[in-house]
Amino acid sequence: MRIRRFLFLSLGLERVYPPQGRKHPNKTIEKLIEPDGARVCRRNILALAGVVVLAGAIGANPRDLVVLGVKPSNDWGVLVLGSVTVLAHIYWYVLRYYHMKEDARIEQYPAITGANSEFVKIEWNDFLLVRRSADLFSNRAAFLLTGLSWLYLMSWIVDKSPG
Repeated sequence: MRIRRFLFLSLGLERVYPPQGRKHPNKTIEKLIEPDGARVCRRNILALAGVVVLAGAIGANPRDLVVLGVKPSNDWGVLVLGSVTVLAHIYWYVLRYYHMKEDARIEQYPAITGANSEFVKIEWNDFLLVRRSADLFSNRAAFLLTGLSWLYLMSWIVDKSPG
């Protein structure tokens, strides 16, 4: 697994993915179609990170938060809450990578005008892929919110003063 490919498929921050040794240099750039599973993972990332950022931005004490009916009562509870949140983000990013690697397709337009577009499976060495603008924007928002949520989580874990 190459790190550039992993980052492109899991984080999705790059607009264009230029693979080495491209066989068809004169082909037009193809748009990457994200599978539904990858979109669900991104939605989960956005939801979890958004809740943590919201709680941190309003200054909520992590000992006052109730997560799935459980309230962390001490420093150990806050550490577990933060660790589980970080692990959930990592899980969804890795799952997103596998959805993209195995189920992602590209949309090709045939040379004949008026013909329907067709979807083809990606062969990673043959294409120069472009992320659709909406997907690129959503991936950047998810990455930004994840980073902010991790900052709030780390500040909660380091801050040992009771509220």
